[in-house]
Amino acid sequence: MLRISWNRKLLRVLRGAPLFMLLFGSSLVASAQSMLLSGTVRDRNSYRPIQDVNITVEGSTLGTSTDVSGAFRLRLDGIAGERSITFRHISYETRTLTVDEVKRRDEILLQPRVIPLQSAEITETRREGVAARDIPQRVVTIESREFEVRGYVDAGDLLRTDHSIQVDEELSGRKSVSIRGGNADEVIVLYNGIRLNSSFSNEFDLSLIELSDIERFEIIKGSNTSLYGSEAFAGVINIVPKRERDYTVRAHQQIGSYDSGIWGVQLFRRFGKLTGSYSLRSGGMTRAFEDFPDDALTNSSVHHGAHFNWTFGDAEDHGPDGMLTAHWRHASQEYVNERDSELLDDRNHIGGLQYNGRIGSIEDISLATSYSRLDQDVQLRSGDITILRGIDEHGIQAHVEKGLGLGDADLRFAYQFAGSSLDFSDTRQNVRQQSIGLESALLSRTRHGLVAIGKLHGETGSTFLRTFDFDVSLRQDFVRDAQDETVLRTPSSGTGLFQEHDWSHSLFKFAVNLKGVQDDLLLDVFLSYGGNVKYPSLMQQISAPVLVSAEMATPSLEPETNRSVEIGLTLLREITGQTVTGWEITGSFFQNSYTNKFRSYSSASIPVLLYDNVDNAQISGFEGGAGLYMFSKKVLAEIGLSRYFISERAAFPFKSESKRTLSLRVDHAGYSLHALYFFESEQIGMLRQSNGDFTEVELPEFSNLDLHASRYIPVGGARLFLNVSFRNLLGGQDVMLSGLAIRDRRYYITAGIQY
Repeated sequence: MLRISWNRKLLRVLRGAPLFMLLFGSSLVASAQSMLLSGTVRDRNSYRPIQDVNITVEGSTLGTSTDVSGAFRLRLDGIAGERSITFRHISYETRTLTVDEVKRRDEILLQPRVIPLQSAEITETRREGVAARDIPQRVVTIESREFEVRGYVDAGDLLRTDHSIQVDEELSGRKSVSIRGGNADEVIVLYNGIRLNSSFSNEFDLSLIELSDIERFEIIKGSNTSLYGSEAFAGVINIVPKRERDYTVRAHQQIGSYDSGIWGVQLFRRFGKLTGSYSLRSGGMTRAFEDFPDDALTNSSVHHGAHFNWTFGDAEDHGPDGMLTAHWRHASQEYVNERDSELLDDRNHIGGLQYNGRIGSIEDISLATSYSRLDQDVQLRSGDITILRGIDEHGIQAHVEKGLGLGDADLRFAYQFAGSSLDFSDTRQNVRQQSIGLESALLSRTRHGLVAIGKLHGETGSTFLRTFDFDVSLRQDFVRDAQDETVLRTPSSGTGLFQEHDWSHSLFKFAVNLKGVQDDLLLDVFLSYGGNVKYPSLMQQISAPVLVSAEMATPSLEPETNRSVEIGLTLLREITGQTVTGWEITGSFFQNSYTNKFRSYSSASIPVLLYDNVDNAQISGFEGGAGLYMFSKKVLAEIGLSRYFISERAAFPFKSESKRTLSLRVDHAGYSLHALYFFESEQIGMLRQSNGDFTEVELPEFSNLDLHASRYIPVGGARLFLNVSFRNLLGGQDVMLSGLAIRDRRYYITAGIQY
């Protein structure tokens, strides 16, 4: 009754109100029916923002998605407060809230899933990026959320956490990686699909890659890649840079062992369809030798990076037509060893343009071109011998790739070109042996590659093993090496002189992949087989053992070949309503058989690597891993095991035949803890004497513990972050290399802010 009486009184007042008051009241009603919802969507465990969350309003066509910072804005017209809004993302549980509930929240928290897709929608495994376009094989993806504030100094530090990867660190700070017991020159390193390996050594120094502007690492394990080069005997590492950032400016400072100090600044800005970013990182460290504490070993480095992305087309209308990306990176590294009078000055540049998308009526096309330069000066000492080596390498690359869908079949064609020229010099002082070999030359390598990949998709008719894929690939490579303006130390000696080489090889590979889904269980099984060829690097061609003794045999400079077979399995289960949220099991068996395998070794008299051949070598092995997700995926416990059988240890020096890792990750309310226990078996290398005999050198087995703890702290519109990392926490390792402890305890503290 009171309510009716009040309404009648209000009606009498309104009837007598002036017209302007009625208009004002109607505008209030209209504004009440239109509202702007805004907020941020975050991971419930880590509090990290989630990009590309689809947000839809029940019973309407209204919707939006979150940006790179997890933020969203959604204008509602005439939508009642009890209507539902749904938040969906491939890797998270779907969440539904009313309009009124969303209005009262600044943040929407989503629960991460173990299986990224709903079980009824799972049609393929989680391969992504470069791997999805190649034939099926073992692939591991390391996302930026796993390393961006974990205290890793560079990419080499991060990759050593994988149970299939071994990292070798030199006194100069250079870091090379090997996969599955292979050598560093058998791993192809890509930057957003552009090859970084030097034509001189076919290696790349991972310490040149700092982590602040990296989105993820895509690691293809094994020899059966087709799209990314024939020389990937052990695998491929593709480094994917960030296109979007959840900040405008970010700064950090790291301090730690060896009087190390590293600081960095990153900038990001969007201008309509154009985004741009720039990063700067600088730092260094100083170490003292155990046996010569008055002599210092100093490392310093500077990194610059810039990225620009332009989107073509109207993304809100029918999706973008394409993306043009320009990037530039420069990394310089200096190393001074006062005790041994050794120096390294390394400057690495790379710049490129890439386009992916549609050109007119032609869809799914990729174009890329890049320019790279490596400028390196090295001074090495061994007793009274001094070697001054200079490398000035210029390289140009081009890549054209086209995909074609034909119903249940997909075809992919690619053409790849790479040309490099190398100005090489190697002067030596006080060498007691016969003065032979190459003193300087202009070396060049030109490569053309043609690739065709066919993928056939089908359904098996089974209720569990639902789909199959049969993939075949054919690759044709043409390689030409040349040497000009040659200067020999002894004009009558042909050592280090090679004639122009023209090589051509065809490679065929195939793979079968079965995928099964039942309720919340996912199974992925594959078999791959194929051959590879690896051309002798320019360094191998000029580094024969006769440089030590003229009586030693000259190695065969024909390419190495490899036949590889692999069987892999992934089994993933998601559990709801339990302490254990899910589990994952992976396993692989592989065998690589080599012919004309190049074998590197060191000499006691000359401090550079030399090469000869073995007719046959083989690596076979088992790899396995298991993961256990607990407490709504707040806790992840993982174990990784690898066991390799290497027939010719001299061809794969200082490679562990066994590695084990045990990892525990905890993410809760913005706190993160990562503990890693690891074990590597003994490593055996061969030191060759001047008479040609080998002496075995053994590095004993090694086990230890790493610990990383980090915290994100929101402060208004900014975020603070703090990390404390300890390496080799258990200590107790007395292994020395040239008087320097290489398995010692280290610590790093990182603090920063972003806005």
